[in-house]
Amino acid sequence: MHEVLNFLQDCGIFYVSTVDGDKPKVRPFSFVMEYQNKLCFCTGNQKPFYKQLTANPNIEICATAKDFRWLRLSGKAVSCTTKAAKAQALEIMPALKNIYSVEDSIFEIFYLDNAIANFCSMNGESKTVTL
Repeated sequence: MHEVLNFLQDCGIFYVSTVDGDKPKVRPFSFVMEYQNKLCFCTGNQKPFYKQLTANPNIEICATAKDFRWLRLSGKAVSCTTKAAKAQALEIMPALKNIYSVEDSIFEIFYLDNAIANFCSMNGESKTVTL
């Protein structure tokens, strides 16, 4: 898990794909953390992204490093929203405090269950890690 976490953090921006009906939807993310030995992300439950997760929790994440290595990470989003998880997220990324708080009812934390990470490179190297 740490290899995946470090890769995503080093990239800074990564892209998360969901399904909306029968159409793919992709958007940039920048927040990721380790919480209770799980790779966690956050969103607001007022966003279309959250509604898409509720309807179909299968997501895929794609990130590219400066040296052109890339990561594809897929799994099932599972809620793990608690005050403690929110507090840790706000500590890691203080800018989130501009839109969320530990006490609000819209801030959601989720992790990927049965996640598979595929690391690849332009020279054909590949590695698969199960989280």
